[in-house]
Amino acid sequence: MTGRALIVIDTQEGFTRLGNLASETCTAAIPGIVKAVERERANGTPILFTKDSHREGDPEFEMFPPHCIVGTEEHELVEELRPFEAEAAAVIPKTRYSAFHGTDLDGVLRGLAPDEVHMVGLCTDICVLHTTSGLRDRDYRVVVHRDGVETFDAPGHDHVEVNTWALSHMEGILGAKVV
Repeated sequence: MTGRALIVIDTQEGFTRLGNLASETCTAAIPGIVKAVERERANGTPILFTKDSHREGDPEFEMFPPHCIVGTEEHELVEELRPFEAEAAAVIPKTRYSAFHGTDLDGVLRGLAPDEVHMVGLCTDICVLHTTSGLRDRDYRVVVHRDGVETFDAPGHDHVEVNTWALSHMEGILGAKVV
């Protein structure tokens, strides 16, 4: 293994500006995510994007309202990241919290063989957390960028508290490095 890879989790319009799960706190994270992508791109780091990709009637809609439906604007990466999509090492459509569930992420990473995987994206306590768990289960060293992750505010889901808990869990329990 050599080098590193950057995974950008679900930084889509459906979690930032459009639809049922749009969140101002997630929108506010876009500059930090873009900065990480630009920095890693300049260093020649392979960049992978995941996209939450649902169809009408998806079982996840029993937990969350419909969001990021394939073929809608919500499904698109945020406008600021779209210029990087064409040159990405991979764009991984996913239907569950972990970017490993039912996808080819495992094979893509085996092909890239990074020493460590850096993580940014949305939402810290859901898809970032579960993908970090999947990476650690596969013995990857993981670095989560605190200024490049965010989650939403909702009743009983304060983004500051939830981010603090999720980052602490990733570091203290999963063994990821949080920078």
